[in-house]
Formats: sequence, structure tokens, C-alpha cells
Amino acid sequence: MGRFAGLLGMITIVGLAYLFSTDRKSVRLKTVAWGLGLQLTFAFFVLRFELGRRIFQIAGDAVNRLLSFSYVGSTFVFGDIGQPKELAKLGFSFAFQVLPTIIFIAAFFAFLYHIGIMQLLIRAAAWVMTRVMGASGAESLNVAASVFMGQTEAPLTIRPFLDRLTKSELMCVMTSGMAHVSGGIMAAYIAFGIEAKHLLAAVIMTAPGTLLMAKMLVPETEKPLTGGRVEMPPMEKEANFLGALARGTTDGLHLAINVGAMLISFLAMLALANALMGWGVVATLWLDVPPPQVETVGRELARRPERQPPERPLEVADRSHRDRVDHLLMELWIALRRRQSVLREDARIVQVDRRVE
Repeated sequence: MGRFAGLLGMITIVGLAYLFSTDRKSVRLKTVAWGLGLQLTFAFFVLRFELGRRIFQIAGDAVNRLLSFSYVGSTFVFGDIGQPKELAKLGFSFAFQVLPTIIFIAAFFAFLYHIGIMQLLIRAAAWVMTRVMGASGAESLNVAASVFMGQTEAPLTIRPFLDRLTKSELMCVMTSGMAHVSGGIMAAYIAFGIEAKHLLAAVIMTAPGTLLMAKMLVPETEKPLTGGRVEMPPMEKEANFLGALARGTTDGLHLAINVGAMLISFLAMLALANALMGWGVVATLWLDVPPPQVETVGRELARRPERQPPERPLEVADRSHRDRVDHLLMELWIALRRRQSVLREDARIVQVDRRVE
């Protein structure tokens, strides 16, 4: 039954997109069919066919090899702590081992854009989406650029058309920015331990999914300026490749600082929320408002799911682990009840003293 969970999720997401669509009658069946079909095709190609797994494994190894060059710069600047986590004496450090990859990849993509390789890749991907899914040239260019660039840089590829986009095209631009990850962020994920082949497959599958969701939520009811054609507008370029590398490095530095600051802030806020909720539970027990069935709920939370066939007995290690957790929860419950009793007795003594006075 669990195999159908993914299918149920796809049906639910597509159904919600159709339910909240601004114009259900204008939703094009071709866009929906090709969007779902391309994602399923990529998924089967990567997961079910040895050729697909091998291709993405080779691509993932190539990406990992490319990212390994960033450690040369981080080691020179930060010393031992900038080496890969397998070699660093101090172990893993997100700031000194992951964030430098963002700077390196941003500079690398700026160089590719300067020599014209990025334009060829983006134009080819946009041509496929325009012919297959019937999208306009401008939105197809933006979606294709989002596969490689970030949420801020990708719309710059269609900057001359931004002020003349239709509402549906604007929805597609915003959706692609939120759905994709930039090359620098992808490098950070890979350096953090995520499989490169899985990230590459997900990024490629996201492109048709972006057009599918955007065109269902806000279908095209106007006439796009770049309908049926792909036009790559000229963009500003640096005087030479050194200028491009410098600009890319600066952009990557700003992105790396933002990523680090966001992680510090959001992880700290999550820890604070978690602590407040924990203190709230303890305070509830102390204030003589015991939650119902605390002991039973604790036992259920401590019990790990049994994945073994019913005819096989539960392993001794699993049973001892569960018993140990149950024992600790019971001791905690008894300690809290004792504390509660002490507080009640103190309150009763205070009341008696007041009456005597």
C-alpha cells in the first residue's frame, strides 16, 4: 500500500492546483500531460534503468570532483579546518568547508556565462520546453536558467521582457525561483553529504513540474510577446574573464554570508521554540494539570515500529531498548508527581499558617 503514497501525493497536488486555479477552463491538458509525463519519465529513467543510474552516477561523480577544487582555496585561507571533513583534524565545519563551495561555484558559473556556454545550455533547454509544453520563450528561458542559476540571477536572462510579461508568465517566473536551487546552494547540499546524482535528477525533474504548477494555478489567457519563439537577449558582460570571475566571486560571497546568517538565526529560533514547548509541558505537570494518559502516550512514542514479519519474534535488542525507554519515562513521571506533591504540601502549610495568624 505504501507504494501508492507517491501517486496519491501527485493526484492531491495536481487536484489542489486545479481547485485554486484562477481560470479552470483555460488549463491546457497538453501542459498537464507533458509536465507529469516528463517527470515520470525522468524518474523511471533514473531509478529503474541501469543506463540512467550510470549516467547520473557519472554526472554526480563529475560534480563532486569539481567541488573538490574549492578545498584548495579554503585550505589556503583557513588552514587545516578548510580541508574536507575526512582530512580535517577538527572534523566537519559548515562555515569553513561548505560555504566556500558556494563562492567557488558562483565564480565558475560566471566564467561559463562569460564565454557563452551557459547561454547555449539555457537556449537548448528553453527550446525543448517551448516545443513540448507550449510555453512562451521568455518563461522557458527563465525556467531553464533557474536550473543553473539562483532565484535572483535567473530573471536577468529575460530582463528586456520583464515589464511586458503576462500574469501567467510572471507566475511561472516566481514559481521557478522558489522551486529550483542555484548552483551554489546545490554545491552546499553536496558538500553537506547529499548524493549529487539525486540532486541532479531532482533539479531536472523540477523544470517541467514548475511549468505544470504555474500554468495550472494561473493559466495563460493573454497573448505572450514571445509566444512560440526563444529569443536570448544580450546581457552585460565583463571586459575579460578575470572581471567575470571577480564579479561571480563577489556574488557568491554575498550568498554565502546570507546562507550562514540565515542558518544561525533560524536554527536558534527553532531551538528556542523547542525549549519553550518543553518547558510548557513541565510547567503543566507542576501546576497540577496532568495531561491525560501521559504514561500511555510515552510508551507509544518510545515504541519503535516493528518491520519484521509477524511470525518472527521481536528481537531482544529492540525489546530491551523499549523497556529501558519505558523505565526512564516512568521515572520521569514519578519524579514530576513527587515534585507536584511537594508543591501541594507547601501550599497547604502556607494556608494553615495564614489561618493560625
